[in-house]
Amino acid sequence: MALVLALVVWMVPMTSRAAPESVRLLPEGPSAGMMATNPVKWMALELGTGAGAAVVAVPATLALSAWVGSLSSDLVLAAAPAMVLLLAVPPLAVTGAQWLVGNWVQPGSVRFQPAVWVALGVHVLAVTGAVLLGATVDDLGDAALFTLVEALVLPAAVTLTMRATAPVPPPTLSRVPERPRSVVEATASRALVVPLFRHTF
Repeated sequence: MALVLALVVWMVPMTSRAAPESVRLLPEGPSAGMMATNPVKWMALELGTGAGAAVVAVPATLALSAWVGSLSSDLVLAAAPAMVLLLAVPPLAVTGAQWLVGNWVQPGSVRFQPAVWVALGVHVLAVTGAVLLGATVDDLGDAALFTLVEALVLPAAVTLTMRATAPVPPPTLSRVPERPRSVVEATASRALVVPLFRHTF
């Protein structure tokens, strides 16, 4: 009895590793990537990329808009291009950087829109708040504080929007069951059937 039990215990793992004959193998679908296997690491990478883009883009945009605003003595001609640069470049830089990284990790996993519009709205609110608080481009402390706020707020808004609007991947099946065979078919494929009784009318 013990020998039979040992034989059963030894044979079960071997049979469980073998694929059943009633299962047809299909090619495996693409892996879900970091986004599915480790979403915390993915979000940290996306937030870090957006923060890095904001730290570079915001001071550069402030300096560029200040320089463009000083090119003309006309108030409208000086303020309009500077304001367009100030409002457009940081959200585009942050959203574009996070979109590129997201599609590099897993192609087609993130969308540029509507994340860029959310980033633009958040950026406009931040600029409006800075103006109302009396911040100026010439003050390095104000510029540094504004850059820090942008580096925290813009990547968070873009990440949340991209996660909320991420396309749903189609379900992939690695194994598809075949049509169940009858007992006679299953027996005939594994053993030789010998007729025991034959009668002709």
